[in-house]
Amino acid sequence: MSLVVFLSVFSQMGVVPREETLTISQISRYAYINNYNIWNSSIPNHIRHTLLFDTLWYVDQHTGEWINALAENEPIYNDDYTEMTVKLRKGIFWSDGVEFTADDVVFTVNYLMENPGLRWSSEFRQYVNDVRKLDDYTVLFIFKEPNPRFQYYFTARYDAAYIMPEHYWKNVQDPLTDDFYPPISLGQYTLKDTDPTGYWTLYERREDWERSSPGIVTGEPGPKYIMSVFYNTSTAKAMAMERNELDLFMDIDTETFKEMNLRNPNIRPWYQDFPWAYPDEIDQRDLGFNLEKYPYNLKNVRWALTLSLDIVYLVTNYMGGVVRVNPIPQPATSYHMEHFHIPMLSWLEELEIEVNGNETFKPFDKNIPFEIAAWAKEAGYEVPQDRDKIIQQWGIGWWKYAPDVAEKLLISEGFSKNKQGKWLLPNGDSWKISIIAAPDEVDAYTQALWAANNWRKFGIEVQVESVERDPFYLRTGLGDFEITTIWTLGGGASGFIDKWPFIQGYHSSYYTPLGESAITDNSIRVKSKELDTIIDELGATPPEEEEKVLKLSQKYLKTWVENQYTITTTSFKKFITFNGTYWTNFPTAENPYGQPLYWFIGGKFTLPYIQPINK
Repeated sequence: MSLVVFLSVFSQMGVVPREETLTISQISRYAYINNYNIWNSSIPNHIRHTLLFDTLWYVDQHTGEWINALAENEPIYNDDYTEMTVKLRKGIFWSDGVEFTADDVVFTVNYLMENPGLRWSSEFRQYVNDVRKLDDYTVLFIFKEPNPRFQYYFTARYDAAYIMPEHYWKNVQDPLTDDFYPPISLGQYTLKDTDPTGYWTLYERREDWERSSPGIVTGEPGPKYIMSVFYNTSTAKAMAMERNELDLFMDIDTETFKEMNLRNPNIRPWYQDFPWAYPDEIDQRDLGFNLEKYPYNLKNVRWALTLSLDIVYLVTNYMGGVVRVNPIPQPATSYHMEHFHIPMLSWLEELEIEVNGNETFKPFDKNIPFEIAAWAKEAGYEVPQDRDKIIQQWGIGWWKYAPDVAEKLLISEGFSKNKQGKWLLPNGDSWKISIIAAPDEVDAYTQALWAANNWRKFGIEVQVESVERDPFYLRTGLGDFEITTIWTLGGGASGFIDKWPFIQGYHSSYYTPLGESAITDNSIRVKSKELDTIIDELGATPPEEEEKVLKLSQKYLKTWVENQYTITTTSFKKFITFNGTYWTNFPTAENPYGQPLYWFIGGKFTLPYIQPINK
């Protein structure tokens, strides 16, 4: 497949010269080929938003640097946080030559509020009383109540509220069905061509690239062409890179990477040597329960499924020792471990769960990272001797592998085993679990297979449904699953400690019934008064009150863990790998000038620095 995809574009080398084209792996095959209406939550946005769309501010997901993009400077609040003023950059233009102004920002907010079902519509309707244009480059937001965090809706981590071109959307009658095609770009590139089957997209640098926020911020033009290509297996990606068809990919499985690394001297992952992979993407891996479906609405069942998983076997045998274990719904990056995981270690060690009426159990095991280190040493890898460095490399610990305790928890809920050792539901039916997973999200799919094998060993019938990414997102959003491998459940993070931007969508006010697409990240349908109270209190606390913000953020995490709404498993490593045959200057551990996460919208501030090898 990879060679066919490659030749379909590069057979016309005079039109799209290989040495002028940065080829990057596309996360999935686009099911909606010519639909660029990414304000519609069902339309995929990866890479498209990087190159064509924009918002007001960014936080670099590696350096933590605040970047003023469409905004000229940081937001300005009044004393009681009931108003926010935004000064916009001058000299930014849409790709059709129309200037970007305050009219676009005001229109975007009003249009989204007027059209429920579009992304950010609910949030804006909840908080915005009015939005006004003060002049062509100044916007005033007036809130219904004090809101010291409103800027986060326009501050990109993976994405943020995209600004709409008023001159296009003001003529659209139904924004849920409009394709926004061809897209009018606010980025450094425009759409040049697409594959009718969704396997590749070709972008061309704007002639006026300097009239975009990445052009202004970086001062660099970037590659003339960028082509995103979907390769459906790790092997296909590795073969494409070995043939020098592919310059950059997001991830592959560990064994395929190791084989490829031996064969192509021009490739470069984040680290030159073990553990190779980029360790600090600000997400976490999860097994997410549908909390509206029995028996996953029962806390004891969720804990039983957790304690029947062997995390050491996952990290060593399935993932080659290149990830951190992670017991809490907070990304286990170097920065966040310092503020959350390590300070919460003593609490995790003392955490107890009730097994039956007269027995408790401490489920946390702090020795797990040292077991992984011992495995790595035996495998011949260089292993740090210092305790803190081992924790930094493999995490603070995880839940004990305790199938005997898991059995007691299930029996307390009326479950039983048949003569063959298979678990039966309280009504006598066989217990069958279905896990949905997208194979092109390598680690999520790997962890689905690991969980299935562990639970089968424990006596449960398990099926893993392989679902392409777009229908996977759709089913997860609708609640059409028992267990999903969608990531970052419980809330992600950015380059700061404030948890609120990433958990406010779990407030009950945003709850969506099964069968309707979730309007926030709460695809597992959490409804918790405890969490609501914490989210409300955190939302009313100004971000600059860092001690209180941190305490409330940790309280949220503790409440989530006690209820085990999800099984958070590991950090989010990525084998982001760059091919130096045609291009150079992609970030590495030795040259960490910016985030290597090119599929995030903030990748727009990294890609311009990539230079042709012959420059």
